[in-house]
Formats: sequence, C-alpha cells, structure tokens
Amino acid sequence: MTSYRVDRAALEAHSTKEILRILREERDEYTPEALRIFEEILAERGVTRESAAAASGRDRPPAPADDTGAHQEVMVRDPRDAVMVLNRLLGGVLDGSIDPDVAQVATNLVLAILKALEQD
Repeated sequence: MTSYRVDRAALEAHSTKEILRILREERDEYTPEALRIFEEILAERGVTRESAAAASGRDRPPAPADDTGAHQEVMVRDPRDAVMVLNRLLGGVLDGSIDPDVAQVATNLVLAILKALEQD
C-alpha cells in the first residue's frame, strides 16, 4: 500500500467554495486524511456544510427519520422531490447511516415513480 503525505498548505490554498465542492463532488479523488483536513479547514474558517448550503439557498432534504426513529413520509410529485430523496439516500450511504441495499431498493422505487409520472 502506498503512503501519501498530505500538504496542508496546498489544501488551505483552496477557497471555501472549492473545498465544499470537493467534499460534495470529488471525495473519491482524495485520501481520507486529506478529507479530514478539509473538514478541519472549514471548521477553522467557521463554515459547516449545513451553513454553506443554507447560505447558498439550498436546504438539505428532510431527514428520513424523526427523533423516535419513525420514518417520515416523503411525497415524490416532481423531479425536484426525487432529487431531494436521492441526495438524502446517497448521503446516508456515504456516511453509513443507510444500508446500501436499502438505498438501492428506495432508489428503484423513486425511479419507478418518476417513470410513472412521465407516462402520466
């Protein structure tokens, strides 16, 4: 296994916007240590991903479960609703809170709903 040294100064040279994009879209291209350093840099800059999403006008989709653990009902009535659900599923798979097999079934259901809406 190859070991890479992470240059913190090079990572700090990225703008906050770039770091948020990297964490959102390019996670696979960075080592876990680099991702952890990006998170630290954001914290030092006083930015969380949630606050950045709110500032950009993009709110996160509703949580799939409430405080009691009961799942919330999410209505998919148009593609925007589907995107919110699919983003939540992907985020859950990536952070380990949703089993990939469960996410696959849910994704198939959302896609079937979208296809039915398209045919309607």
